[in-house]
Amino acid sequence: MQREETRDTGALLGAALGEVAELVQDVHRAVSGRLFGLLGRNAAPVKLIHDGVSTIAYSSTRLGVRVLPAAIGAVAAELGTPSADSVHGSARGHFVLNALNGFWGDRLAEQRASLAPPLSIRTHDGELRRLADNVLHDVGERATGRIVLFVHGLCENDRFWWFGAGKQHGDPRVTYGSMLRDEHGWTPLYVSYNSGLHISANGRELAGRIEAIVAGWPVPVEEIAIVGHSMGGLVARSAASQGAALGQAWIARLRHIVGLGAPHHGAPLERFVNAGTHAMNRLPETRPFAIWLNRRSVGIKDLRYGAIVDEDWWGVDPDERLIDRRTATALLPGVTYSAASATLSRRPDGLLAHDLLVQHRSAHGIHPTRRIAFAEERSFHMGRKTHFDLLNDPLVHEQLRVWLAR
Repeated sequence: MQREETRDTGALLGAALGEVAELVQDVHRAVSGRLFGLLGRNAAPVKLIHDGVSTIAYSSTRLGVRVLPAAIGAVAAELGTPSADSVHGSARGHFVLNALNGFWGDRLAEQRASLAPPLSIRTHDGELRRLADNVLHDVGERATGRIVLFVHGLCENDRFWWFGAGKQHGDPRVTYGSMLRDEHGWTPLYVSYNSGLHISANGRELAGRIEAIVAGWPVPVEEIAIVGHSMGGLVARSAASQGAALGQAWIARLRHIVGLGAPHHGAPLERFVNAGTHAMNRLPETRPFAIWLNRRSVGIKDLRYGAIVDEDWWGVDPDERLIDRRTATALLPGVTYSAASATLSRRPDGLLAHDLLVQHRSAHGIHPTRRIAFAEERSFHMGRKTHFDLLNDPLVHEQLRVWLAR
């Protein structure tokens, strides 16, 4: 872990513990206030003493839990042996940080930048690279004219595409990308990004990164495909839309966008949390929980209805009550869009027509008034599966093989 990462880790832990202490204090204050209110004026002297003692106790606790971890992190950063190895380069650290950034990635990018993962890309056998030149170096002579990029979902990282490989294929190194490479000559690239940022911000950066990679690709690029899991499907659509609006050259070579369990019309869990925070705001005893939950990342809030461009959220209160303000984002001509979903039920209908996180209808762009015109013949569903089964399943691979061949 590098010095800056050590320092920021201590400060982050202190901030998190401080927020928990603040939450407890606010709930305590609200509950005691209601009880003393019921007791009336006779309880005023007791209330005065109680409030004074509790204020001192909570203030000292908040100060301690904020300052101590931050101080330890700062001292460790200064006295410890400097390391050139970043926590982002560690498989375990990469996993933890991407999960953390899914929840608070926007705050970390602003306040603890060393812990916020930058958008990076790896080849199937290479390292995670921030710069296009490094990715091109890893590709080397293995580059083909067909590039397929895999974009992970919320709280995930690029290594999630290896999920269940040993169980499904008897080889932990097998992914959709490796099979498409061996069978059909596609060159797979795996994208990792901070999923706590706005989807539109990640889409814009991905578009620029693809432009740079294509410009330096060792052989002429004939086809580009983007496969996105969950939020990654929205990032893929955002990158294509913004790349086209900016007139980027790679768009002329884009042929396929595939969403695997992508919440094109949003995710019910985020809408539930949004409605819940408004309900909790009505009572002083539950209001602190609403304030804490509203600190979740803007990336998560984008999943309320599936916001993919800046216009979908610009100038809007991200915590407003369940209002769909998305603008109409057209599908690009010359690009085929495909959608796959999983459901807990055998059939894609009924109460279990979801994969735990994303509803079948949302994954296929179906909506009463905002339907996305995905072609029915490029839709796929598999029953009795979950959201994460879509990451590495033989049935999905077969569909990818067929879709990317035409």
